[in-house]
Amino acid sequence: MILNKLEFILMNNPVRRWIQNKIEVKELHRVSSLQKNKVILEIGCGSGNGTRLIKKYFSPKKIYAIDLDPRMINLAKKNVRDPSITFEVASATKLPYHNSQFDAVVDFAIIHHIPNWKDCLEELKRVLKPNGELIVEDLSIETFSTAIGRIYKKVLTHPYAQMYTEKEFIEYLQKIGFTITHHRSHHSFHLIKYFNVIAKKK
Repeated sequence: MILNKLEFILMNNPVRRWIQNKIEVKELHRVSSLQKNKVILEIGCGSGNGTRLIKKYFSPKKIYAIDLDPRMINLAKKNVRDPSITFEVASATKLPYHNSQFDAVVDFAIIHHIPNWKDCLEELKRVLKPNGELIVEDLSIETFSTAIGRIYKKVLTHPYAQMYTEKEFIEYLQKIGFTITHHRSHHSFHLIKYFNVIAKKK
C-alpha cells in the first residue's frame, strides 16, 4: 500500500527517527536472540532509517530492504550508502526471494498497511530459515479505537475493514508455525497503541 502525503511526512521526520532509534529498535534488539553476521530482510524500509538502525544494533552480514513505494526506495538509496545493504521495490505479499533465505525478517509498522496480511505473514515464513526470527513492531485495529486513534483514522489511509486485532495477529502466527518468544503491548504516552512480537519459525 502506497502512503498518502500525510503518512509520507509522518514517516520521514526527525521525531519519528529519534523515537525509532532511542526507544523502538533498542527494545527489539534487547528481546531478540538474533546473533551478529546474519542475513536480514526488512519489509517496508521507507527512507532507510530503520535499515540504518538494523545495521547499527544487529550488526548483520547483509540486509535486503524492500518497499512498495519507489519514492521511498529512491530516498533510501540516497540516505544509506552501504555495500552490505540492497534496496529494492517489492511487495511483502510476493517476495522475490528463495525459500529459507533469511535468518530474520524485520517489520517496523508495515503489516497493518497490508489488506491481505495473512498472505504477508505466510510469505515471511516462507523466506525465513528454520528457527529464523520474525521481529515485529506494528499496529492493530485497536490502535484506531482509542480517542486519539479515531482522529488518526480520519486522516490516515489504512485498510481498516481488513485490519487484524492484536490477538488475531498472534494467533495466526501460531497457526502457521511460529513460536512466540516475546509479546508486549504499548500505549506510548497515550498517543499511539502498538505491540512488539518476536516469533521463531518452527
